[in-house]
Amino acid sequence: MKKFSIMLLAALALGFTACEDESDAIPQSNPQEPIMSAEGITVAPVDSVSSFDLKALADAEQQAVVLNIIEAQDLPAVGDLAFVMQLSKTEDFAAVQEVATEVVNNQVCVDPADWQVAHLKVLGKNPKTQDAYVRFAAYIVNGTSSVRIGNPNLYYGAHKVSVTPFPAAVTIEDSYSLVINGGETIAMNHTGDVYDNPVFTVKVDVAEVQEWAVKGAQLTYVPTAGDAETVGTLAAGEGWGGVMPVGTWLLSVNMETLTYEFASAVENLWTPGDANGWNHGGSQMLFTNNYTEYMGFANLSPSGFKFTSAADWNHTNYGDAGEEGKLSTDGGAGNLTVAEAGLYWCKVDIAALTWSATKINTIGVIGSFNGWAQSEPLTSEDGLFWVGTITLNEGDEYKFRCNDDWAINLGGVDEYNLVPDGANLKAPAAGTYTITLDLSVVPYACYLE
Repeated sequence: MKKFSIMLLAALALGFTACEDESDAIPQSNPQEPIMSAEGITVAPVDSVSSFDLKALADAEQQAVVLNIIEAQDLPAVGDLAFVMQLSKTEDFAAVQEVATEVVNNQVCVDPADWQVAHLKVLGKNPKTQDAYVRFAAYIVNGTSSVRIGNPNLYYGAHKVSVTPFPAAVTIEDSYSLVINGGETIAMNHTGDVYDNPVFTVKVDVAEVQEWAVKGAQLTYVPTAGDAETVGTLAAGEGWGGVMPVGTWLLSVNMETLTYEFASAVENLWTPGDANGWNHGGSQMLFTNNYTEYMGFANLSPSGFKFTSAADWNHTNYGDAGEEGKLSTDGGAGNLTVAEAGLYWCKVDIAALTWSATKINTIGVIGSFNGWAQSEPLTSEDGLFWVGTITLNEGDEYKFRCNDDWAINLGGVDEYNLVPDGANLKAPAAGTYTITLDLSVVPYACYLE
């Protein structure tokens, strides 16, 4: 292929051809009205509905034609016109991946292999057809130097595309169940997309050795080892494979690698770090409902912290994997950090090895006593005890919420078992109360005095 030269701009009005020879050209419809014209350049999508099958294009040894150049005027006399495509999951282009392009025969073309790399980073590993958004930055390239056309916020040809990526190496179903010889079936837990996180988990209490298998809607997978192994591999088939070892376990099954592991089920995670002098006993605990996802409040410091599976350093320690929101169980992994010191709502997935922390700026009480209109603010000196005064009638309902929003809120069946999104609490009698929210204990509690 030959790059589009500025010397050929005068020929633009003569029409367009595909990025390949006519013998294997990609079918093309008439372009829609130009969607952007600036700095002497006018472009438009090739079609009003832009759909791309990356594997089909690669098999046909074709490039994806993503943009028609309608007009290019008043550009430097020397140099080549070039574009860089930005790919985003959202229309606001909040997070993008850049993809190299080539200008050939008045069209902007993308190698499907390059597009696939960006697609995986932006939209994940799922092989289904998905919508995305593209836009283009224009440059004049002369040898090894390039100059952006227009200001840094000028982009051309922003539009939605439908993309079918390359097929996944293995097919992963949406859900799986643990099947125990004897008839018991237990649904396995999972979070996120099954291709980005192929690990399914379930907590099992094994009183005696039993055979087991993993069953999806289409296929059954059995352990390949006959003995009670804590790690091993799976193979598609019917019947039963290995046996479960006696104990209380978190069974993790990776449906991409077809491997499994029985690990001791962990009730809590600890949060030792600079905020508590790296003291496990002085750190806050995260709790779990499924032994895979853990959550809870913790005082954190930008100087660093880690999550640990026990109140010591002798078990599993979760540190920085070198990628935002990702964890590593490598003993040499670096510390995790937050932007500023304070109280955070933490979420950890030990199967997907992901984490997040939301800064808690305010906590308040809201309920029928104030018409559920706004939170009555509580105050705190250490982030763990929040205190305020409220006036309640008998039977008034109330809850706690953070940052004046419902995304993080606490309720429960009683004052000593507060959980996220729990039921409304009820006032025992009319009166003006000093109310205290206690985040130093798990489960969380509140006291009316």
